[in-house]
Amino acid sequence: MVTFDRIETLKGSVTVPPDKSITHRAFIFSSMAEGRSVVLNPLMSRDTIATMNAMKAVGVEFIKLDNGFEIVSKGYRGFNEPQDVINCENSGTTARLITGLFAPSGRYVVLTGDNSLRRRPMDRVKRPLQTMGADIRLRSDRFLPMTVLPSKMHPADIMAEVSSAQVKSAVILSGLQLDGYTSYTEKEITRNHTETMLRDFGADIMVEGKKITVRGVKNLIPQKTTVPGDFSSAAFFIGAAIMFEGAEIKIRSVGLNPTRTGLLTVLRDMGVQIETELTSSSAEPMGDIYIKHGRLKGGKICGEIIPNIIDEIPMLAVLGLFAESPLEIRGAEELRVKESDRIKSVVENISALGGEVEEYPDGLKVYPLKKLKDKEILLKSFDDHRIAMVNILLSKRFGNISIDEISAIDVSFPDFLEKLKDIEVVVA
Repeated sequence: MVTFDRIETLKGSVTVPPDKSITHRAFIFSSMAEGRSVVLNPLMSRDTIATMNAMKAVGVEFIKLDNGFEIVSKGYRGFNEPQDVINCENSGTTARLITGLFAPSGRYVVLTGDNSLRRRPMDRVKRPLQTMGADIRLRSDRFLPMTVLPSKMHPADIMAEVSSAQVKSAVILSGLQLDGYTSYTEKEITRNHTETMLRDFGADIMVEGKKITVRGVKNLIPQKTTVPGDFSSAAFFIGAAIMFEGAEIKIRSVGLNPTRTGLLTVLRDMGVQIETELTSSSAEPMGDIYIKHGRLKGGKICGEIIPNIIDEIPMLAVLGLFAESPLEIRGAEELRVKESDRIKSVVENISALGGEVEEYPDGLKVYPLKKLKDKEILLKSFDDHRIAMVNILLSKRFGNISIDEISAIDVSFPDFLEKLKDIEVVVA
């Protein structure tokens, strides 16, 4: 059980951890390239270490540098067969991407994960890869552990069943190893780190609207990748500026890929003033975000923006408590199969505060908070890093609120409390 004192507001400049999505991909793509690649400023968290260990299990060497790793590989054709089960820990990205990576490899691979990951659906990645000829076995035909068996795969044209950058990436990684053209057509456009970064590694990838086509059997070229700050981690400081009256926060060196920054668009549409300044315009743009406290107008969020903000919705939903009118989010059923059922998790915690909230199969509606519950309040983190960080902000905003546990923040933002403390203005 953890309790935090109430703080007055937040003022100052912060950095956030390196981008988790880009770190995963940098480790995997560097491992696929034959030769020596360099990854600078990677996120070293439970999730990304799981990906690094998976690559080590197939013979890739990671040499520690001052600010990253030199990655030495024989290329994807030279992967060894793992001698043991690969533990993906809590990382759905690891499990789904390396399924696509290993499916055409002709190797026998077994994947598992922690209790949370073993409850998350993996059939969504199995089905398109099976269409391409993969031989994949799942527990109850849906969950980890997973066995990937040697098979004869072939290119295919895949239509997305769900909006998932992870499934898209798995299909692309398999397609890269197959002779011919593989295409993947998305339901809605999702984050495009895989397509953007693989082009830098020399992959032949074409994007036409929602359709991505990859030409296979091409060697990847070793690259030097510098990982920007994680926008999904920055979202907690963006949200905090709205929660705390008088807050002024500058978040430095954040990844500003347009397929990740939908939260800025949503908040601007709801009346919040946010400024961004581009400091690097490489394939993965990077810059600073400046936000001052402002009142949300409320409204309804749905449609094609949802995949772009899916990781930020737990933070966004709680901001409905501080809005001028109800905030409704729909089309976000994907939240139910994240590290926790994030719709249920947010609804339960808002109710614990004394807030009014309606739960739907694909979202929720949050009403402005009138009054905190008089009795003792306990928020639950559900072993979910994003829910835990939202709870920490709520506890510091109101004070005298207990949280059952916060250890899950190690998944993406191990030093969240230290970064927050650096910009806290305490109650006099």
